[in-house]
Formats: sequence, C-alpha cells, structure tokens
Amino acid sequence: MANDTAVLLIDPYNDFLHPKGKLNAPVAESLDHTGTIEHLKELVATARKHKIPVFYSLHQQIDAYSYRGWQYMNRSLNAVNDTLSFEKGSWGAEIYDGLEPVVDNGDVVVSKHWNSSSFHNTDLDYQLKQRGIRNLVIAGMVTNTCVEATARCAYELGYSLTMISDGTAGFSTAQKDAATQLIWPLFANKITTVHEWAQSLQEAKL
Repeated sequence: MANDTAVLLIDPYNDFLHPKGKLNAPVAESLDHTGTIEHLKELVATARKHKIPVFYSLHQQIDAYSYRGWQYMNRSLNAVNDTLSFEKGSWGAEIYDGLEPVVDNGDVVVSKHWNSSSFHNTDLDYQLKQRGIRNLVIAGMVTNTCVEATARCAYELGYSLTMISDGTAGFSTAQKDAATQLIWPLFANKITTVHEWAQSLQEAKL
C-alpha cells in the first residue's frame, strides 16, 4: 500500500493554524472544535512511521504587487490580497511547527497553487505520477475550499481518495461538517479519522 500511497497536506501555514496568523480568526472555532492541529501532527507522524511520503501543497506566497494588473480576482484572491496573507519571507508563510517536510521520508513540496485547487497550474499531478502514487490521503486547510477543490480534481484524474475528516477545518464547524458529511461522500473512496487510518495501516502489517 505504502508504495503507491501519499499524504497530501494542503496549506499548513502559520497564517491559518497559529492563533497569530492572519487568516486564523475565521477558522479558529473549527480548528478548536475538531482538534485539527493535533490530528494533523498525528497524520504526519503516522505517515513517517509507515514510510509514506507527504506531499505539501502550498498557496502562492505573495507581496503587495503580486496581483497588480489581474482582471479576474475572486473572493479568495481578494481575501489573501487584502490581508497580505502568505506574504513572501514572512513568518505567516512558514509551515506550522511540527508539520514540516522531511526529505529523508520522501516528502515533496510541489509548486504552489494560486487558487483553491492544488492541481491547477501546478506540477502536483506530474510529481505524483513520477513516483507511482495512485492513492491520496488528503487533509489540511480549508475543508470546503482548497481541500474540496483539490479532491474533486484528484477524483477527475483517477486517484483513489481517502479523506481525513478530523485533519481539516472550515470557516465554521457547520461548514466543515457540511463538507465532510454531505459533499465529500460524492467523490471520496473513504472518509475516516486519523486514528482510524493509522489503525488500518497497522492492521495491514499484521
């Protein structure tokens, strides 16, 4: 299983996950309710234990001039622009402590996405296929935007999807629950918790 499986971790930035992050306030309630950060740490630790690579999909890091001249700004891009979130060289654009990539585990940081999907205008699909990855275990931020958009694209590309319901957070718990309970089942092969996924890996080794 591990040979063709990877964890896809989306936007584990300080700006989302840390209380001082620029985009933390809108997701703080959902993060706390779900225990998302501890579950993400468990997810990464489990992947490392079983030698499963973690692919990091990160939003483009910007500066005050990144969107100059853009004619097709949307709600998400405007929010990033207005707050200058994921600013180049900033603490907010660093990966949250304890979730950083480990090269010796085979972790990969793919090219950065501009909008919600981790596949659009990036090399994610190419990087996965070069390594023979067919099964994706998806978690990260935000449940009903980047995570959902990425999973839908992965579904269209033929990947098998395991979605981690407690390794994510939304702009509210209600939005997060709506996504994980009503929307994810439309495209996911499996929806599970981090603990359940870890147990399934352990049982597969017996």
